[in-house]
Amino acid sequence: MTQPRRSRPPRLHGRAAGVVLAGGSGTRVGAGINKAFLSLAGRSIAAWGLNTLAAVEGIGLLVFVVRPEDLEHARFVDSRETDWPLEIITGGETRQESELFALRHLADRIDSGAVDTVLIHDAARPLVSHGLVSAVLHAARETGGAVPGIPADDIAAAGPGDSLAAGPDGHRGALVRVQTPQGFHAATILDAYEAAARDGFVGTDTASCAEEYTDIPVTWVRGEETNFKITYAQDLLLAQDVVSALGLRSG
Repeated sequence: MTQPRRSRPPRLHGRAAGVVLAGGSGTRVGAGINKAFLSLAGRSIAAWGLNTLAAVEGIGLLVFVVRPEDLEHARFVDSRETDWPLEIITGGETRQESELFALRHLADRIDSGAVDTVLIHDAARPLVSHGLVSAVLHAARETGGAVPGIPADDIAAAGPGDSLAAGPDGHRGALVRVQTPQGFHAATILDAYEAAARDGFVGTDTASCAEEYTDIPVTWVRGEETNFKITYAQDLLLAQDVVSALGLRSG
């Protein structure tokens, strides 16, 4: 027997769009399905990030980007696990192509001004906090682009020969482990992705495309150790431990 769709509270008004990418597989986790749809404390991994973004004031809509073969899983997440309706679309062959498809999906609303900022997040980072999403959104609106990151004290950039790269003051510059969500002025990042598509440029993440095709300063806000990406089976076990230790709940 089909269960009735859950009633949902009305959406908060906001001109930012949250995009959540779930284009990976479960191969390295050791699962037979996309890892975004594995269970974490009673809800799918993807539902955690989606619900967190939905709860941030200023985010007015959510776009969920999935592989064609995962559409049924995504519809289940939409109808049973998230607090707000999702706009579900299928992605491309690469992360960048999936981001481009999401931006094109929003293009009319970006052009009209209904969407002014876009935050792009990995579904495989389920434990991103409300505070971090809010901080990235605020910084993106202030400067045009923002990413969260963790200072990587155990990594140094290689310089010429056998030396380590140093900054202008003679000290090694800080390196940052970049996380998501990454937020950008919507019209600017849409134009950047269209230019990258014309040139065949493929970046490592949203920020790399912004740095290549825009003049906006991409600033960083301090990320969170708990905002790690689930890649291997031990990462999912760690996420379960974090949820239990902190008493977290999705939504």
